[in-house]
Amino acid sequence: MKLNKRLTLCGLCVCWALSAALSGCSDLDASQTSRESGGTEQTKAESTATVSEGTEAADINTAYLRIPKLSAGFDAREKAAYDFTEPAMKYLEQIGKGLEADGAAASAQSNVVKLGDWIVEELVQAGYRKDQIEQQHFAYEDYTGKQQSGRNIILTVEGEDPSQQILAGAHYDGDGVGDNGSGVALLLANAVGLAKTKPHYTVRYIFFDAEEVGREGSNYYSRQMTPEEVRSTLYMINLDSLAFGDYCNIYGGDMVKIKDETTTQDDRIEAYTFAADTAEKLGFRVMRTADLDGYFEAHGTGPEIQMDTLYTNPWTADHQSPANYSVPSPATLPASDHEGFAERDIEYIYFEATNWFAEGENDEVEASSYTGFVETFNYSLGLHGMFMNTEHDTWENLNKYFPGRAEEHFELYSPLLSALLLAK
Repeated sequence: MKLNKRLTLCGLCVCWALSAALSGCSDLDASQTSRESGGTEQTKAESTATVSEGTEAADINTAYLRIPKLSAGFDAREKAAYDFTEPAMKYLEQIGKGLEADGAAASAQSNVVKLGDWIVEELVQAGYRKDQIEQQHFAYEDYTGKQQSGRNIILTVEGEDPSQQILAGAHYDGDGVGDNGSGVALLLANAVGLAKTKPHYTVRYIFFDAEEVGREGSNYYSRQMTPEEVRSTLYMINLDSLAFGDYCNIYGGDMVKIKDETTTQDDRIEAYTFAADTAEKLGFRVMRTADLDGYFEAHGTGPEIQMDTLYTNPWTADHQSPANYSVPSPATLPASDHEGFAERDIEYIYFEATNWFAEGENDEVEASSYTGFVETFNYSLGLHGMFMNTEHDTWENLNKYFPGRAEEHFELYSPLLSALLLAK
């Protein structure tokens, strides 16, 4: 998840980060961009034209109308065959130990390049053809005003019905094992595990660069989508920060329109509803908006944490959070890679482990209380309960403070991700 990493995590900085996220503004510098797989280069004018055309067409996107007709790729009896927790944990350990070994000896950019190359190597070793893997390069301006280059890695698996597509993404530029080594590990494990399985609809696995500096990679990808690509996209699944948090959550809903008060919290949650229904069919429990609405007001805390249960943002217009109210359930803040797709009117399903009921209890994180940025009730850990975007987000701390937690989370998220990718 993106928080302002230029600054220390004081209350003022977190306020700024939340304000920036809710503003929905993350301008794209489209100059000097190219798509590498086919050798096609775009000039700034061409790229701008594509963005403008696509944005206008997104206003009439009706892909969400097809979601209620979908069925999960398999049922609870087959769940074990589509659970890739074990390889995901191996990947997470590789990523975590690699980050700790590199440490300050390597620049953040060189670590990202190395991780990206490793992702491509793992996909090729799994049997995917090189022409299925696109490396989409783009340019952007960082927080200091310096020009940087980024690379999205896109694996395309053609489906039996290629007229529709499902997108699944995780950003790989984070410098933490939770944020977002966990999302990368799970997405990669599922991609590798499903290498010999032909999906019903075309699936694109996207490893995004430059999320931590304003979601540049995902914004670039979404804005380069043609109107036809937008209309053919059933939903986008975003995996971000799955390891440390107390509660396993899923989100959905048009937080941009909700924020502007032009729609209600019940609008555009077809993808979220399908994900929740699918989780229940796989044998998991789901606490939805109706189950959590008013829970904190009645009990003064969140529900008991169960590892076979999915939760969501508990705050609604009727029962708002005690502080820092943002968007109503089941949506979440536009502060990760789902944002750019929602702006193109593509529904999203967002997996995240965190704690919406947690209060930072410290001036440094006070502005992030009850927003999902504080990940645990145990405020003695991390930065008063926060791990993402802090020096505490390490493989060592994950195993020291939360042994077995990442594995338990993957056992829930991995089969659900498979079922959503194989929907028909």
